[in-house]
Amino acid sequence: MLFAMSASAKDKLIALSDTDAAAMQGKSVAVTIHERPGFSAMTAGKATFGLLGAAAMYSAGNTLVRDNDIKDPAEIVRTQLAASLASAYGANVLAADTTPSEAKKAKEVAATHPEADYVLDVRSAGWMYAYFPTQWGTYWVGYSAQVQLVDKSGRQLANAACNTHTRDNKHPPSREQLHADNAQLLKDVTAALGWTCTQLLAKDEFRIPADKVAATPAQFADPLGVAAETATAATVAAANAAPTPATDATAAAPANASAPVVEAVKEITGDSTDASAGGSNH
Repeated sequence: MLFAMSASAKDKLIALSDTDAAAMQGKSVAVTIHERPGFSAMTAGKATFGLLGAAAMYSAGNTLVRDNDIKDPAEIVRTQLAASLASAYGANVLAADTTPSEAKKAKEVAATHPEADYVLDVRSAGWMYAYFPTQWGTYWVGYSAQVQLVDKSGRQLANAACNTHTRDNKHPPSREQLHADNAQLLKDVTAALGWTCTQLLAKDEFRIPADKVAATPAQFADPLGVAAETATAATVAAANAAPTPATDATAAAPANASAPVVEAVKEITGDSTDASAGGSNH
């Protein structure tokens, strides 16, 4: 997966200890949700206008997300990590909240669910696409998530941020490709980044064995690579379907193509003899 999506976990990484992991057996885990952050659609044109340009980027990005119903990748991260905690450590994971939380600090997060033994808090910190300064017509997509697990006292048992992007992918798309077909490629790429964070955080933050974490679906392994292959195949197919231009000018010319030339010669020389018959007045 990492060959297609670069990612890192940082922000004062606190990995779940063996002791805390063992203590989760049979304990309840509440799961928070958060409002999705603004999406920044960074283009070269908007980047030249400073703060006004930044506002325009978020306005355009949020419209794109809303009009095309692009899902917050946190949904993937939250769902998969919760399932993995249950599978790996025997936790009793409760249904995710339906009302977004604004709590971010550990004690505030714990206070949102005093009835639970633990709270899994997953939120998207940011997402965007931006142009490559050296090649304005192509774009990369980025995503970051913040994930923490706290106990009812407000102690952080695990904490990490995942930052991932497609800057290193060998098949950078155009903005038109990202927007086409109700932004399907952008949907696939942001989902892929969500899966990248899921795998990374499960391993580094929660130390969950690989066989206890759902595998990334094939369609999200490298959507940019698939899109590039599809585009190339379509180009080749179109080229093969195009009619082959005539190469024999004589064969392609109509039968009487020489008539205008003959008439022009006769007009210049004053020859009334049929040139095609070989007549001449010289």
